[in-house]
Amino acid sequence: MVVSAEPVAGYHSIVDGLPTVIESRETSLPPAVDDDVGVYALRPENALPRRIAHWAEIDHDRPFLQEVNGRHATYGQLWSQARRCASLLRGLGVRRGDRIVTMLPASIDAYALWLGAGCIGALEVPVNPDLRGSFLDHALADPGASLCFVRPEFAAVPGCSAVAGLSVIEVPRDGSLTGGVAEAELGDLPLPADPSCVIYTSGTTGPSKGVIVSWAQMAATVGRIPRSWLGPTDAGYACHPIFHITGRSPLPVMAECGGRIVIREKLSVGEFWNDVRTHGCTTTTVLAGLMLAAPERPNDLENPLRFGLLSGGRAAAVRFGERFGVHMIECYGSTEVGFPIVQRELTLDNTACGRLRRGYRARVITDEGQPAAVGASGELWIHSPAAPLITLGYLNQPESTAKAIVDGWYRTGDRVARVDHEMFQFVDRMRDTIRRLGENISSVALEAVVQSDEEVAECAAIGVPDEATGQMVLVAVVANEGAPPIDPEALHHRLQQVLPKYMVPSIIAVCDSLPKTPTGKCRKAGLVDELDLESAWHAPTRPR
Repeated sequence: MVVSAEPVAGYHSIVDGLPTVIESRETSLPPAVDDDVGVYALRPENALPRRIAHWAEIDHDRPFLQEVNGRHATYGQLWSQARRCASLLRGLGVRRGDRIVTMLPASIDAYALWLGAGCIGALEVPVNPDLRGSFLDHALADPGASLCFVRPEFAAVPGCSAVAGLSVIEVPRDGSLTGGVAEAELGDLPLPADPSCVIYTSGTTGPSKGVIVSWAQMAATVGRIPRSWLGPTDAGYACHPIFHITGRSPLPVMAECGGRIVIREKLSVGEFWNDVRTHGCTTTTVLAGLMLAAPERPNDLENPLRFGLLSGGRAAAVRFGERFGVHMIECYGSTEVGFPIVQRELTLDNTACGRLRRGYRARVITDEGQPAAVGASGELWIHSPAAPLITLGYLNQPESTAKAIVDGWYRTGDRVARVDHEMFQFVDRMRDTIRRLGENISSVALEAVVQSDEEVAECAAIGVPDEATGQMVLVAVVANEGAPPIDPEALHHRLQQVLPKYMVPSIIAVCDSLPKTPTGKCRKAGLVDELDLESAWHAPTRPR
């Protein structure tokens, strides 16, 4: 095993010679040291497997992972388990370049499999276990994997055993997956430009695409909260799914400063503050709208949480920060490009989505293909400090990759306006998506499933603003000509069988017809204002 990592000089070490940028709203915060992202993320020692191996070597017993159900692992123990996972995978015939599918929650097992696969040059592909129907079929078949690792309760998920050549391996919660397996002997560990995993998008223009994410792009999640603000006593609270970057980013962040991670398999609003207080968590990603729905308590300010990364609306984040005494940070980005824009000063008056992080460049391109003037809107294009900090490509889709990345520039599909040279104002998504609880929902994919229902002639899926979730999913449906009216409650029940929970509509409006554009497509602009939402059918409970 070769670990190219120099011992860190201190927990708050910074890249030599980089200037500081002070953007603190609180006088108690130290200066915010903004790294050049490319310099940091491209250093070999900052690739996550090397960071974990480094801590395992110099401080084997330093606490790292703590599951709220009681299991825990030090840096050294996680590294040992990762090496056992590497040995297990080799014994199962996995070789460099192969892919493995995982359907696991945030856990020691999931992180060890991710690291173990990466250390032998294999590629982990996490899949949302809540997927159903065609969505699950596509996610399992597209990677071309031969192994699928699941918790026992998901081993019988419809579709898992239906994919030809895919063997399902159960991963018990007691850590026994690698019991009796020897630690693998490893050669050179992964480098920043090597692929780390495949994260599937929402599929805004068709079936979801597998985004190949490098270890460098994972390392670039460090610095959104300035490294000078975090130290070895900090603990991240991980309660988000690891089939998104959000669920994985606590690892590189805490492995940088030598901190801990507290893991809950799935977000629980009722347990959130108990977990944070019990385990001394100081940072997490916050679904502010959901958290604000809880009744106010006299001890709201009595908590250890210092920094929160926003997932949701700006207004809710500001209120959350004030109510709980948490410094909120908003990050703009995507699976393909990471988080190139950060806003550390969240106020109701400051509506800008943020400022470019050091090393990134941006263009705002009008519909006519010209650079937009300051104040004018256009599509945001991002150029990363180095190629590995943008996706290495879409899995099995070179044409989609070439369309999304032009001469090193990633076309975000989002409309923004330039406030000044480095500050931007988010305007709207140019793609047909709904944003709910941090998930991008493809209207195209959702409509395809709804319209496949035998009673539906046509439909339109749109997002309705909602303070708690960001947007609720509304589906307007038209019955087949001459057929009886659609029963929205029965339709909702059928959709629950074939849609992931986060895509199931909260509102179903039955219409005689949908407005059309001159080209015959459904005209969604202004559609919600034309619908009678009071008489529409509303689900008794919102899916979480």
